Amino acid sequence: MTETVDLLQQILALGKEQGLTQITLAQRAGITPEALSRAKQGGNMRVSTLKELAHVVGLKLSLVTDAPLREKIDSGTLFE
Repeated sequence: MTETVDLLQQILALGKEQGLTQITLAQRAGITPEALSRAKQGGNMRVSTLKELAHVVGLKLSLVTDAPLREKIDSGTLFE
């Protein structure tokens, strides 16, 4: 699975927990249900669309460092 599909699956799972159908989620994000279905099958999706889908379920996309040692140093938890 691609990272996009992984993120999309997390968004869809949260939407389901909130009682949103995939059709409703797609409509609220401004895309067609067919576009959402294609993305679920591993198709490409614009970051802006993924961001809007996340917003619909109360999530926010953001970048985080992939350097766990640096994170621990910065947070002061290196020796915990």
